[in-house]
Amino acid sequence: MMILLGVSSLLAGCGSASIAGSAGPTIEFTSVPVAGSGNPEKLSVIKGRVTGAQAGQRIVLYARGETTWWVQPFANQPFTLIQANSKWSSSTHPGTEYAALLVGPDFKPPLTTAVLPTEGVLASAVTKGELAFWHRWWFPPLCVIVGAAVILGAHRLRLHQMTKKMNLRFEERLAERTRVAQQLHDTLLQGVLSASMQLHVAVDGLPEDAPTKPALNRILQLMGQVIEEGRNTLRGLRSSVEDAHDLESSFSRIPLELGDKQGIDFRILVEGSPLALRSTIRDDVYSIGREALVNAFRHSGANNIDVELEYAASQLRILVRDDGCGIDPRILKSGRDGHWGLSGMRERAKRIGAKLKVLSRTQGGTEIELRVPSDVAFESGPSAAALKWFTWRYLAKADRAEPVAKKRGG
Repeated sequence: MMILLGVSSLLAGCGSASIAGSAGPTIEFTSVPVAGSGNPEKLSVIKGRVTGAQAGQRIVLYARGETTWWVQPFANQPFTLIQANSKWSSSTHPGTEYAALLVGPDFKPPLTTAVLPTEGVLASAVTKGELAFWHRWWFPPLCVIVGAAVILGAHRLRLHQMTKKMNLRFEERLAERTRVAQQLHDTLLQGVLSASMQLHVAVDGLPEDAPTKPALNRILQLMGQVIEEGRNTLRGLRSSVEDAHDLESSFSRIPLELGDKQGIDFRILVEGSPLALRSTIRDDVYSIGREALVNAFRHSGANNIDVELEYAASQLRILVRDDGCGIDPRILKSGRDGHWGLSGMRERAKRIGAKLKVLSRTQGGTEIELRVPSDVAFESGPSAAALKWFTWRYLAKADRAEPVAKKRGG
């Protein structure tokens, strides 16, 4: 019995020693200053916690310079007391690394050392200084994001200002067109009409066999054509897309303006939901479509004229198709002397960053297709990138005279 008790006591003693040896004191940092080179003018707070410290034990702090460890915070204050809650707190000068040593009351720390002391040290911990925020991994991406946000904000502000400026120019142009139309109607057209009426009276007073009467009748016929041309031109000047969504209704009024040609089947097909057009291009888009329709009604001899309006995510597409006589290839290529129909449409399309395609076959009809990128065409496009390019190009050309053409193939 005594032997068994002795063996049990021996085993119990060995187990306690092992546990005690494996559960020694430990040190950890809870707050570490930013890493930096030694600066005697700067002090930062450093904090930590000790587990398993005994009464009278203290902390000795070191900060590493380039090659040397310096005791902290001062040579005459090398010790840091451990609080009742096992936490410690002190000050330190900047260093690339920081060390905390748990020592007994008789430990004499070296003020500087190339290697941290180990004799008389019960526990130790070493950590690198925290990186300055401009050295953190997220700082460069953050700078890129902030820079991009600033550039985008400046771009949107500039774009807003340019849009307001272009809208003002558009309104000025529209007012000027209306003024010119009124003046032409009140002066030139009325003057030609008055001269035509007086000539009619003079011709009616001539004998039927008068040698000058045929020539005067041809002049009257020519003047009638001029008056009709002038009226169509005035309609074109005064007509526009008053509502950003009303391309369909605007195009549907054109046959009525031209006298509602009998025997022509005219249809307008709309694909997609109509979107508001930007005011800066609205007038040009309408003018191109109107010119194509006027030419088709007046010169193609077609039985069927179709207009397709497609509002797509990527573009605005306008297609004017007829089954008429087509356009002579030479006129299609270089235009007709003295007329500006096709060339005017091409210039307008180029000015607004659109693509104009004309397909025509003799006795096989004509197709005129206009494609405008959605970013340029619509008020609420998915991106403003294309509008930026368009804005500068359009402003550079906004003051150019607008070609007016009313002859097919011009």
